[in-house]
Amino acid sequence: MSARFAALLVPFFRSKVKSPDYRSLSSAPPRALVTSRHNVRLVSLRVKLLLGFTLVFSIAFAGAFYWFYSFTTDHAIARLRKDMASTLSGAVQGVNVEELMALYREGEANAAGFSDDPRYRRQLEWFDTVHRIEQRAWLYSFVVDRPQNLRRIGPPAVGPEYQEAVYIVDLWAKYNPAKAARFLQSDVASSVARLVLEKDRVMEQSSIYDDSWGTWISAFAPLKDSTGRTVAILGLDIEADYIREVQRAILKQVIVAFLVGYAALFSLLYVFSGVLTRRLSGLTYAAQRIAAGDYDSTIPFKTSGRLVDEMNILAQAFTSMIHSIRIREQLIQEGQQVAKQIRHALQEERELNELKSRFIAMVSHEVRTPLTVIRTSTELLDCYGDVAPAEKRQEYFLRIRSAVRHMTQLMEDVLTIGKAEAGKLDFHPSWIDVEQFCQDILEEVQLGFSDGHVLEFIPYGNCHQAKLDKKLLRSILTNLLSNALKYSPPGSTIRLLLSCSPTLIEFTVHDEGIGIPLKDQPRLFELFHRASNATTIRGTGLGLAIVRQCVVSHRGDISFRSEEGVGTTFVVRLPVAPDATSADARMAPSTGG
Repeated sequence: MSARFAALLVPFFRSKVKSPDYRSLSSAPPRALVTSRHNVRLVSLRVKLLLGFTLVFSIAFAGAFYWFYSFTTDHAIARLRKDMASTLSGAVQGVNVEELMALYREGEANAAGFSDDPRYRRQLEWFDTVHRIEQRAWLYSFVVDRPQNLRRIGPPAVGPEYQEAVYIVDLWAKYNPAKAARFLQSDVASSVARLVLEKDRVMEQSSIYDDSWGTWISAFAPLKDSTGRTVAILGLDIEADYIREVQRAILKQVIVAFLVGYAALFSLLYVFSGVLTRRLSGLTYAAQRIAAGDYDSTIPFKTSGRLVDEMNILAQAFTSMIHSIRIREQLIQEGQQVAKQIRHALQEERELNELKSRFIAMVSHEVRTPLTVIRTSTELLDCYGDVAPAEKRQEYFLRIRSAVRHMTQLMEDVLTIGKAEAGKLDFHPSWIDVEQFCQDILEEVQLGFSDGHVLEFIPYGNCHQAKLDKKLLRSILTNLLSNALKYSPPGSTIRLLLSCSPTLIEFTVHDEGIGIPLKDQPRLFELFHRASNATTIRGTGLGLAIVRQCVVSHRGDISFRSEEGVGTTFVVRLPVAPDATSADARMAPSTGG
């Protein structure tokens, strides 16, 4: 209320009041009325505002800087690690481990400290191929063991009780020999390299580091021979100089922005605080006089030949304030209603954005993996197709075809969902032999999996003819059977039961897989939703949504029951003919047997 009172009085006093004449009102200035009674030190409101602004601005700016600095750095490092992981994964696939170990056991160093052995050159060329694809990547290979078990040139780098690293091939030998590790050069095995041997998996440096050659982030992967034993390690250093450059650029820009912003806002606050304190001085003096009991006190101001009592002004101010409060309450209620509508709209927008984000993340993840397989396989065929054995080339072609098939299926799923959401999903039923159709689907699905699952097909009743959409029915059965195979342990049994009556066909798919947690079951048919126990298994979250849309197009229904760790059973019920009164239904072909 005091703020509203001041806001109403300031315009009036601005046009009427000159500087207060303290001599005409009291011999004691207003400050004396305060300090004489409490014996406190008066700190100007202007000083408090400026000090408070400085403190708040500095803390807010420091927090924003810290967040932005950390976010930018972490984001850049995360992207770098992601690139490093994919590059290292692809590089490992192209290393001929048997040839590498033969080079280590039999190769000889040349005068420069490297090797002229053709096997050394082939290893180096593969490293260079990876480098041309990812120009920040620098590969090298080495073995780690006790010094007495290693072949090296020169004395060991550590004592017999420690582990030593002996380098074999270093990509720097081709670009800058001064930076390269020599052939069979020994060194102390790093802790990360030892962890690779201990845990038998890819390990990364926990943070970026600097040396005389620049700023780096490193990772190491085990190299296994034909028996599956780790015999060497492939190291990858990725240049991270630009992260330091980004950090320095951010720091420089933030300092400049802080100084400029602080100076500008401080100047504005200084000017406006001066205006505010000058206007408040008259009100402060009058309030002090009234507090002292001088209810006849007035504030000198220009008038047009008349004097206005401050109590009348106060009464008018309170009347105006009450009226303003009433209007404000009405506006607040209307504003709350509008805010509620806006929150509802924002919630819908957030849900839509979340759905879009999940779709983009799913597509990018599911497409990147087959694209990486295609790229790696084609590069290997391009580089080594003329020397690779026929069975190896066939293996690469099979990988490419499998990746293309996976991407094609993903695109078909996305198109199906798009059509279904737009209400444009095509539905063209025709008379088909359902039992034979199910057998064909089982054979197709069986060919796509090689984990030794047992698929059983059990038909009941006369299931030879029904009027169904073959394409949609294929999507229903393929998705349900593929899920059952994907989420079931190798060697388990998957059952497809087909039961028919004169008006209804029932498909039952039963598995002995991981099951669906109870908390995930209500959202099972939502787009992109995946059960919490299936995050380690590849999937898009589209399959069951597609199944439901296809079932709805047939005017059927789908249900399921599941127990986590025991298995899941899906039941799809479809009418024999979606429109039983149609001419097609009346002219259904006879079924034999």
